[in-house]
Amino acid sequence: MSKKSRKKAKAKRFGEGSARAAVNVATYGAGNAFASAFAPASVVDPARGTNARGQRELLVVDGYNVIHAAPRYEHLIFDHSDDPYSSDVYDRARTALIADVAAFAQRRYEPVIVFDGAGNVSADRPNLPQAGVRIEFSPTGVSADTVVQRLCTEAREAGRACSVVTSDGTIQATVMGKGVTRISARMFVEEMRLFDADVKEAEEAPQVKLTLGSRLSPDTLAKLEALRNRMR
Repeated sequence: MSKKSRKKAKAKRFGEGSARAAVNVATYGAGNAFASAFAPASVVDPARGTNARGQRELLVVDGYNVIHAAPRYEHLIFDHSDDPYSSDVYDRARTALIADVAAFAQRRYEPVIVFDGAGNVSADRPNLPQAGVRIEFSPTGVSADTVVQRLCTEAREAGRACSVVTSDGTIQATVMGKGVTRISARMFVEEMRLFDADVKEAEEAPQVKLTLGSRLSPDTLAKLEALRNRMR
């Protein structure tokens, strides 16, 4: 697939105007218990993209769910090649995911990755941004699911569009009707694969100087040369 085709495919999947809420009342049926609790008919879904206050769409990533759902990150668990003395088995997997989220978000989204604090080396990890990505570890006794749901609710109440990267069925159900678009872990990883292909293509492309001559066909160049000769 050419770079141009990949761009079109990405625009179709994530472009403004094409995104739709993947989880809504219809998904689980109007009689579902979540429908009445989370999908009041009077609430209007926020428009995708940047809102009138200049806030970019919020991108919430369910960190460990994505790591465990994708071999791209899962094979990095227990990898201590960067720090052989570290007891943090998720360190390299988290770093790889953060880099990918930063590349995916770029200027379209404001990204935040939520990691479950349970079982971490330190229960009080600092929620410091990395590579322009906000990092949140759920507090002791609070699941990452709860934090993800809170962020989605806050975005909706602020009139801000929100997308969630997860393959967790519970999160999909509890955020439905809140104007949230779901991006599956599989779709996210596929987008990163295409991004890697673009980078590799750019790195391997010959560094050709774009002169006027390089943009014109041989026939056009011959005609210009003939015109110059007549003018001498």
